[in-house]
Amino acid sequence: MRRTALLAIPFATACYTYAPIESASVPAGTSVRARVTPGAAARLAPLLGAADTRLLSGKLIENGPDGMIVEVPTVVLADIGTSIQTLHQRVSIARTDLIELETRRIDPLRTGALAAGVAIVVGSAAWRALKSNASSERIPPGGSTDFKVLLFSMFR
Repeated sequence: MRRTALLAIPFATACYTYAPIESASVPAGTSVRARVTPGAAARLAPLLGAADTRLLSGKLIENGPDGMIVEVPTVVLADIGTSIQTLHQRVSIARTDLIELETRRIDPLRTGALAAGVAIVVGSAAWRALKSNASSERIPPGGSTDFKVLLFSMFR
């Protein structure tokens, strides 16, 4: 059973694919992934606190003729303890700095394969549970000690 679950992990991450889109036609609010020039990545790195900012994933806030504003999630350590906090930083990307813009779409073939795999795993587990002889086990004579302990604790 565990082996089957481990085989399903690649399918769980593979339900989505990124498809290139024309940057001028993307409406605000769309989840995008932008590849930027090395110069733009160097400019954005200190702002985002990340070493590699050549690939930015986030939500398109504004799409203008000269550039766009993308809201990118960043992770920072919280002041208290060792927890992390997700913040959203809006960055401006000029059209000349944009190499490629992509959007995330559901891949129907991979999603169908994942759904079929889950159905097979659940179906086989249910079949094994129904075929087992768990109902033929007998309770030892003398009753359950758990029930006696429960009654004793209730009437103390």
